[in-house]
Amino acid sequence: MKAIPDWLILCVWRALIGEIYPAIRAVAISISEKNSLVIRYYLEREPVDFDYESLEVVATNVTALIGAHSIPHIKIECEYSSKPIGELECLGEFVYSRREYDMEDFIE
Repeated sequence: MKAIPDWLILCVWRALIGEIYPAIRAVAISISEKNSLVIRYYLEREPVDFDYESLEVVATNVTALIGAHSIPHIKIECEYSSKPIGELECLGEFVYSRREYDMEDFIE
């Protein structure tokens, strides 16, 4: 796995506009030596078809922004996890992470 260039992170951020919804806890990406991109949603529930459709939109938007010649393959993944955000595998980078509260911290 190689370092993710800043321009690619910015493209993924832009591709995510309008695709972040409450069930998404975090979005992680990685890129291989052959420029294959992985985009993973971490969800607060088991994945459903809608989650994969949303990721397809994101992948299409990334391809539209940078062209298929730059990133020849995009793999999409959805994963349910109840682990704290800090314990999730970031692949290469997190490009989105929602703020989560431990409600026990607020209860007196």
